Amino acid sequence: MSLENLQIAALIHDIGKFYQRTGKKHNSNYNNLSKDDYGQNGAHSKWSASYCSDMGLDQEIKELVLYHHHPTKSGYVQAAKILQKADQHSSKERQKSGGKKEVKKEPLISVFSKVNIEKNKQTSEYYIPLKKLTTNANEFFPRPSKAEAMEGWNLQDSYQKLWSEFQRESEIIKKQTDFNTLFYLTKKYTSLIPSAVYVDEPDISLFDHSKTTAALATCLYHYQQEHQKIPSDKDNCYMVISGDLSGIQDFIYKISSPQEAQKGMSKRLRGRSFYLTLLNDAVAHRIIRELELCEANILFLGGGHFTIIAPNTENSKTKLAEITAEVNHELYKKFQTDIYLALSTQNCSGNDLENFGQILSDASFENQKNKRKKFHVMLEDVFAEEESPPSNVCPVCGNQTSHPDNLCLSCTDHEELGGKIANSQYIVRGFNTHNQEFDVIEFEVGYHILKTATELKKTLKNSPGDWEVLKLNNTNFVNIRDIYPGPVGFTFLGNTVPRHSKEGTLFFNQLAEISHGATKLGILKMDVDNLGRIFADGLENPTISRVSTMSSFLDNFFSGYINQLAQEYRVLEDVCPDCQSKTEPLKLQFNEDDSPVTVYREKESVCEKCAEKAIPTIYIVYSGGDDLLVLGPYDDIIQFSYKLRKAFSNWTCQNPDLTLSAGIFLAGGKFPVERGVKNSDQYLEMSKEVPGKDSVTLFTETVKWDGQDLYKGFKDLFEFAIKLEELNKKNKISKGLVYSMLFMWESTFGGIDSPSQDKSRLIKRNYVPMFKYKLRTVQDSRVREELNREGVKFMPWIKIPASWVSLRTR
Repeated sequence: MSLENLQIAALIHDIGKFYQRTGKKHNSNYNNLSKDDYGQNGAHSKWSASYCSDMGLDQEIKELVLYHHHPTKSGYVQAAKILQKADQHSSKERQKSGGKKEVKKEPLISVFSKVNIEKNKQTSEYYIPLKKLTTNANEFFPRPSKAEAMEGWNLQDSYQKLWSEFQRESEIIKKQTDFNTLFYLTKKYTSLIPSAVYVDEPDISLFDHSKTTAALATCLYHYQQEHQKIPSDKDNCYMVISGDLSGIQDFIYKISSPQEAQKGMSKRLRGRSFYLTLLNDAVAHRIIRELELCEANILFLGGGHFTIIAPNTENSKTKLAEITAEVNHELYKKFQTDIYLALSTQNCSGNDLENFGQILSDASFENQKNKRKKFHVMLEDVFAEEESPPSNVCPVCGNQTSHPDNLCLSCTDHEELGGKIANSQYIVRGFNTHNQEFDVIEFEVGYHILKTATELKKTLKNSPGDWEVLKLNNTNFVNIRDIYPGPVGFTFLGNTVPRHSKEGTLFFNQLAEISHGATKLGILKMDVDNLGRIFADGLENPTISRVSTMSSFLDNFFSGYINQLAQEYRVLEDVCPDCQSKTEPLKLQFNEDDSPVTVYREKESVCEKCAEKAIPTIYIVYSGGDDLLVLGPYDDIIQFSYKLRKAFSNWTCQNPDLTLSAGIFLAGGKFPVERGVKNSDQYLEMSKEVPGKDSVTLFTETVKWDGQDLYKGFKDLFEFAIKLEELNKKNKISKGLVYSMLFMWESTFGGIDSPSQDKSRLIKRNYVPMFKYKLRTVQDSRVREELNREGVKFMPWIKIPASWVSLRTR
């Protein structure tokens, strides 16, 4: 029994469902097979085996996929039984839908439309169009009806088109089909395809079912090798590993001397954030390599966390303990107590996977306890006396450095890394890294960050072979096989950075200068509310495949779609003569000794040629998993936060149980960024304290995103702010009136602790006489009447609209 053959068979055991739905015939070799051969509900196996034949895969793989419903018919009975068991454990979510469905008329139901925390509301199903996975997420936002998600009266044409593309790319990897390359190819083409349809609820993607089947089959293989038996559904044969890097926020913003640290700060923050992404990736991949697992066993990876499903064997437990000790020892040597790997394990059975959300919740609870006693097994090292005080200290992070007045090696590396990741196209992950050079190397896992195919060719020229090449934010990856015969794939990363083609990455003070009116930098922190509870209690059956599907779609949003939205906010490096009148020039100083550089802010849309010279103004420090931190011109950041929240609501099917909260802090261009981030974090916490959360804190005001009854939400307030700004631009109202409205608000509500949803906002009306008196300055009777009617309704929350107008019109 070959482990790799078992893994590949598990990954593509249901690929025949995809093939079968095209209406195409399977290989004629399987014409005479019946249910007695392939088992009940196993007809699709003939198409799966046909794909294996087309790919020239090993006979063992063909037999495993053909007989995974009827293992005794296989010539590889033991392996087939393992695959059958893994398939059953992976599909614990399957519920009978109450009637037979027409497979070709059932698109994937968005799992987000199934979330129901309180179990007391009706949920409407949303449907995902049948597409391949790309960076253009607009194509697969959920639709409220099947008709909107389908291009014809049924899905057969869509399946045929998709299968043809899948088949064409399969041919490219045919000569050397390794698990990882096939893993990413199936991810690209089956992430938006429903797994089970006929009599089941189709809310699990074919990819996530296949991925978890491959992961579980790998675990069962190792369990069987150690225990010499295939476990029952009640045996604790699995071990869920939950890893959490503690201290990452403080590490990213650690600054010893803020004034000296400002130079290179934008690159350094991005570099530190990306370094932690790679650090997290390195630990997870070191674990699966040592435990002889595969990429599918990493169920979640991002935001400083990872979840791995492993076999519950003595070998796994021993190796995991060794890796954890080694990782924390190395982290302490490098960063003292700044970063710590909290790791916990939960043993479970196949039956337990039916409530995988609770397993994750328990693991998270254990990790929170672990964080409170970090480095407890290394106390002698932590409290060891220093032989002598450090002679030289890094002016940025305060750690020891070899040269006076120089940055330490880590800060220098992070600054370089921050420059490299902007606009990079490839990440090369290498193993067995002894005597090899990488941009980053941690725990025997190395990474190259490369911008062009030419750089990639040069790097791969001397490759020892144990490397993997990932296309960054681009799912068209199989053509890498033209220059590299090893594992290839793709990954999404929120890496939008404001970068001038000649001058490099924009500084934070330059982003502030791009703002309209006041030169302010906006700092936005955002995350999903109640995520732990959503996984544990939000789904009727939070099985491993369903949780995997939800995690995948969350990551697609925060790691993929966010780049697409961020690109909408921009300035231009240059414009043609025809577009000059459509733009406004801005002078940005990059170097004190050089002349300022001109960029152009759009007043209206420019031609396509000029648009190609865009510099995004949104700086993504990190985004992934379920949260983000971005910086940019204050007005772009405010608008970006609103658009992102609106997009998230659409992505999650307008489900009121899935919400985002945000904190937005505005700072001067030279304000210490680490303090600004901490302030935005405090604002985010203020938003989380509101009953029901789903709020944003801005200008020290916390409001719900959407209004309710007489209470105004951010949507209403921002629309009113735009109206006031337009009226001011047209000289219909004066800035003095806007300032007066702000003064009236301060005198009425400013001296008391009055949350935006507090009834006192509606009861206290001290401002009304003064407000009506001030309206006499408005000459236009129609505008005066409109403000008299609407303004009183907005006055209890006027701080946000008035502050916006005040900043934009300076």
